[in-house]
Amino acid sequence: MKRAEDWVNEWLERYERVPFWRKVKWENESPWMLYKQLRANSEYAFILESGRNGRYTYVGANPTAVLAYKNGQVSENGTSFAPVVSDPMTFVRRWMGHEFSPAAEETAQVGLPEWIGGAVGYISYDTGRYYENLPCIAKDDLRLPDVYLMMMEEVYAFDHEAREITVIVYIGSKAKLHGLDEGAERLKSMLDVLADLPVGPGENALLEGLEGAPLGNLSTSFDQAGFEEAVRRVQEYIAAGDVFQVNLSVRQTGTTECGAEEIYEVLRAINPSPYMGLLRFPEFQLVSASPELLLRIKDKTLSTRPIAGTRRRGRNAEEDAALVRELLDNEKEVAEHIMLVDLERNDLGRVSRFGSVHVDELMVVEKYSHVMHIVSNVKSELDENKDMYDAVIAAFPGGTITGAPKVRTMEIIEELEPVTRGPYTGSICAFGFDGNAVCNIIIRTMILKDGQAHVQAGAGIVIDSVPKAEYYESLKKAEALWKALSLAEAKRRVEKRKREESRA
Repeated sequence: MKRAEDWVNEWLERYERVPFWRKVKWENESPWMLYKQLRANSEYAFILESGRNGRYTYVGANPTAVLAYKNGQVSENGTSFAPVVSDPMTFVRRWMGHEFSPAAEETAQVGLPEWIGGAVGYISYDTGRYYENLPCIAKDDLRLPDVYLMMMEEVYAFDHEAREITVIVYIGSKAKLHGLDEGAERLKSMLDVLADLPVGPGENALLEGLEGAPLGNLSTSFDQAGFEEAVRRVQEYIAAGDVFQVNLSVRQTGTTECGAEEIYEVLRAINPSPYMGLLRFPEFQLVSASPELLLRIKDKTLSTRPIAGTRRRGRNAEEDAALVRELLDNEKEVAEHIMLVDLERNDLGRVSRFGSVHVDELMVVEKYSHVMHIVSNVKSELDENKDMYDAVIAAFPGGTITGAPKVRTMEIIEELEPVTRGPYTGSICAFGFDGNAVCNIIIRTMILKDGQAHVQAGAGIVIDSVPKAEYYESLKKAEALWKALSLAEAKRRVEKRKREESRA
């Protein structure tokens, strides 16, 4: 059986940048404690988790390069923005330099995790403007980059199934001349960090005795009357035959002294989600408990997992089961879900091998802390003349958070929503050097910037929607984030009181 060194030396004969790794048994090390340790020494850091039933958690900090793209201009590694002629994904494709690294077909032979390094960050909803001719009406009040990515050549991958940790570094052309010693030293340093991790509090201990206080007044991008009027305007468009459904959203904003880590620590305990994570940039942070996959690319297989159809959680198991039955028996919800599954099938079909698109899971109900959703899964095989960036462009933005048909609904969203969406309903992405990728949809996500917390959520509007009910459904979807903030603030108050008592 080949050792890692054997694979690395073989790849270095053909590539300029290759992965080098070590695997260790996962005992008591906490991915979250590792994130906090790494973040203490870096203004850029990330953790990507997969809830309680997912397989992998990825952690990293100290990127080798940083890319921000805004309004046709690029900033690399904190430099001033300068105009470029290419669209965002074309620029990212060149920036990543996939031709310098072994592709997934080769790395898959080694038994490495699904993602082994590359770029981590987000693509904003407004990136869609580069690929469709959309109006510019809404106010860009947050002024965040359209694309913000960290190039990660050192990554920790926690495998929840195999109970092992893979530590990965990328090494380059110097190793051809000087051997693998430098890569081995970097791996040793990363393993030393793992060995020195403190043990963090368990989830129950973290929240024990905490009671979140009601938050102060939250301002909204839409007041209720304005949102309800926008719903009625959408229904006029539907009646005229322009669209079948439009997703309208409302952003809530509050003030907080809590940092992103304080909030995420609570959120991951009270609302673990399959595509959750924390992105830390110096200027702002994203705290996400997303339940929805935009696109997974693994060894040329594409999959997307649309969510459409929502109910609150029941107060007990009996009511929960009744709400599941009511949701699946609701003809409106089922018709809306099937329509969006078809939209996703069409999106994947644009970049897939002919005849490969299929639905392998249809209309299952997934439950979260405050809501439940109808979910399906669509898969296909990537066309041999396409790559992961073509696939992301084809799927982006997700049809479940625009409506159908997609381009016309995006025009209506721009007309009716008062502020641009920014990262909301864009995607947190992990693009692999090897061509694999995982991209969520940025919902159930908080943006923290300049002492303010922003949470945006929406509802799918159809011809028989009740405007008031859709407004309150939107607010309901944001509750877990605001609860996490409330508990984080309570935890901060308790810790402050303990410090004061210890000094007394």
